[in-house]
Amino acid sequence: MTAAALSAGTFGLKAWSKTTASAPVTRVPTICNGCGNRCALFVSVKNKRIWKVEGNPDANGNQGAVCPKGHGYLHDLYNPNRIRSPLKRVNGKFEPVTWEQAYKEIAQKVNLILLDNGPESIFWVNYPQPNQAYALRLMHSMSSPHYFTHGSTCYTARNAGWNFTVGKLPSNDLANSRFIMIVGRNPAGGIDLGEVKGIVKAKEKGAKLVVIDPRHSETAILADEWVPVKPGTDLALLLAMINVMVEEKLYDRNFVANSTVGFQQLEDEIINYPPQWAEKICDIPAQTIIRLTREIAREKPQALIHRGYHGAFGAQYLNSFQTARAIAIANALLGNINRKGGIYFSESAEFGELQPAHPVPPGPSVGKADGTGIPGRYPLGSYGDGISHAIPELALRGVLKCGFVYHHNPLRTNPNPKRVIAGYKKLELLVAIDPVLSETASIAHYVLPASFYLEADEAVDNKHSGKRAQVTIQQKVVDPLFDTRSGFQIIVDLAKHLGVGKYFNFSLDEANELRLKPFGADLKDLKAKGLLEVGLPWTEGFEKLETPSGKVEIASSTLENLGYPAIPRWEAPLVSPDEKDAHSFRLLHGKQAIHTHAMTANQPYLMQVSHRYDLIRLWMNRARAERLGIKNGDLVELKSFIGEGRIRVKVTEGLHPSCVWLPSGYGIFSKRLTTAYDHGLSYNDFLPTLFDPSVGHAMASEVIVSVRKV
Repeated sequence: MTAAALSAGTFGLKAWSKTTASAPVTRVPTICNGCGNRCALFVSVKNKRIWKVEGNPDANGNQGAVCPKGHGYLHDLYNPNRIRSPLKRVNGKFEPVTWEQAYKEIAQKVNLILLDNGPESIFWVNYPQPNQAYALRLMHSMSSPHYFTHGSTCYTARNAGWNFTVGKLPSNDLANSRFIMIVGRNPAGGIDLGEVKGIVKAKEKGAKLVVIDPRHSETAILADEWVPVKPGTDLALLLAMINVMVEEKLYDRNFVANSTVGFQQLEDEIINYPPQWAEKICDIPAQTIIRLTREIAREKPQALIHRGYHGAFGAQYLNSFQTARAIAIANALLGNINRKGGIYFSESAEFGELQPAHPVPPGPSVGKADGTGIPGRYPLGSYGDGISHAIPELALRGVLKCGFVYHHNPLRTNPNPKRVIAGYKKLELLVAIDPVLSETASIAHYVLPASFYLEADEAVDNKHSGKRAQVTIQQKVVDPLFDTRSGFQIIVDLAKHLGVGKYFNFSLDEANELRLKPFGADLKDLKAKGLLEVGLPWTEGFEKLETPSGKVEIASSTLENLGYPAIPRWEAPLVSPDEKDAHSFRLLHGKQAIHTHAMTANQPYLMQVSHRYDLIRLWMNRARAERLGIKNGDLVELKSFIGEGRIRVKVTEGLHPSCVWLPSGYGIFSKRLTTAYDHGLSYNDFLPTLFDPSVGHAMASEVIVSVRKV
């Protein structure tokens, strides 16, 4: 190459570099899709690529912060494992097809299934998304009752406990509390940025934080006191705390007298659960239980026991529903319901309807086949969520024939994967809507590639509830890199090809405008700002609740009429480790702040964090490890009657000796996810298919494993 050519090349590179560096920056408000919190963001684009991400400081949910998942997951826009066009399975292998071919063939197969088996043979399951209302509309337009979320493996027991006590799920006014007790929930690992900020603000003002958890979690690091409870016995602790409140008259007498029903029944029942009794069950000294109860009662009503989420009682144990009930009652005894620094009913935007401009689909004429809300089946279950981990069982029985899976990966995130695979493979038609070939997408008949969240406009969202309701919106930040479509567009396209397009004769903008109409909010304004406050601000004070009595139902006649105790009673976990077997442990699981379910493990930056800090390990109590001759970093075999696997150990004093703890988000077995494949284990590999007899939740911590050094 001549000197002149080199000089010209260098000059060209310099000119290109100067032009690129000085390119304009576009800042677009949107929401994150790295987990279910859907934090409000500002994403900046330069040279048609993502350049910077910032949190929206006005958002209730994240208050200007962006977590590691939010920073890391956005890079999956450029992940080489993304699907680039619709796929069809032919002779066991995927072939690219056009959108029109995929839609036509899917519609033909669905209509044949409808003719032969009826609308109850079709289902849709998704992880919560802003446009889930349109997925439900699609199912109802075909008269199918089978719309599911992941709730039965996450939170339905918690929700049911609160619903039967105060009428609906409340929020926690953490920032204004003087005493915060968190049972099993881990907002610092979860991760809930708004809650973490609330805890920090409260502590800066002198509040005490107590974490009740078998594991010294990320949230326990922030705590003034960590109390390691024996897994599955949180109910015993709470019953004993209620006992102390009642026996020592530490409760808010005025609130109990005027705003609750059933206190006399509670007095009669709770005498059976003194702290001395609880100590033998939950491994927390009676004096500690008494002291903590007195301390939290001293700060009432600006004191709270966290409403909970997945951990401890979201969907974990046979006694999870009663545990949630006990937490709700304990908070009521503190008189903190809808009070500053207590448990409050946050303001949430109630969107407008699409009718009369657009007709309402007829809806189903039969109930869900999973039995939610049906006496004798799962009468306390959430009909809206359904029991999604029952889908494989219903498929194996021939009840379900066709399914759509959107933004969800049940083959990896449901218990007993061999059973799940068998069920989903039994379907005559499985359509996955996914940006990558996840475990579930890998066995689908058709894969419709959803645009990455930074490439798509979607429905308005009301996730950011709080002292003032907020609406947010997901907006396209960059043009799609491949032949992909938004979730909303895919739903509308499917409806039109399935012959129910008359229920979807609207654009996304029109639908968003109709849903915003009750607030007098302007869609253009929302798009410009990314977030709008709507409605009236929250006001402190007790008002009539959405319960039969209009009050806090300490004793529930509804439950009694259904054959359940009106007052929470002690109920032992379904299974317990064999105390005579040194190898026997309860298997617990939980999130790490860098991963969401199985969705983020394939993100190279986030997985690199996992490896750099050696996070893919099984936690084991130090004393138990020494007894088994296991040292930190040793390889062990984990085994239940469902599955087995090998993993390295983290020996720690930060775990109750009766259990081992496995981080969720690993154990990916789709070979198409090249970064995540074959790293770590998933707790679902060891968990049998279980259904709580009242709510139907998965009882995801009711599993005993044997641990042996390899």
